[in-house]
Amino acid sequence: MKDGARISAAPLLSTGLEEESGMAITAVIDPEDLTWDDFDVTPDRILDPADGTLVDAFTRFDFDFPDLAPRKIGNEFALGDPNVITISPNAQVFADVLQTDQLLSHEQLHYDVGFVTARALARELTRLRAPNLAALRSALRDAFQLHFTTRAGLIQRRYDKDTNHGTIAKYQKMWKDSMAGCLAHERADHLLGWWL
Repeated sequence: MKDGARISAAPLLSTGLEEESGMAITAVIDPEDLTWDDFDVTPDRILDPADGTLVDAFTRFDFDFPDLAPRKIGNEFALGDPNVITISPNAQVFADVLQTDQLLSHEQLHYDVGFVTARALARELTRLRAPNLAALRSALRDAFQLHFTTRAGLIQRRYDKDTNHGTIAKYQKMWKDSMAGCLAHERADHLLGWWL
């Protein structure tokens, strides 16, 4: 993902109510590691919408968030749970480019941004409460927009700028090391100073 995620199943909120469950909303990534088989091959170089450059590969992420019935907790509404945000790849590669481990590693971090922002979003959605269903629906849309479009988009653009789309090894390593730490800490809420 560079500027936003494509929604696989729009979370609209079912109309039935469930009792308080006390479970959580979590995030998973499938597959965990990208391979070149996860990429659609394109006949032309790909235009990066974030900066207008032509790139050899472009990785976004899609997500799925099942529409479960909301629940009532006291006088407030909360999202139905347990529930899972599933992140999957939406990636392209130019047909004439050499599919190197270095390029795949660069694209993996773009994909991992989807997962770490999904984990932060899942924590927020688990805590989300609203006085009515309309407010819950609005807060849900705002949370997805904040994490998957605004925050992930800022991180993606900074990553490509710092690494010149993966061509500056020093900065590529810095981002990969930081992402490894972020992935290892389930409750991480920053990546190199950027909010997830």
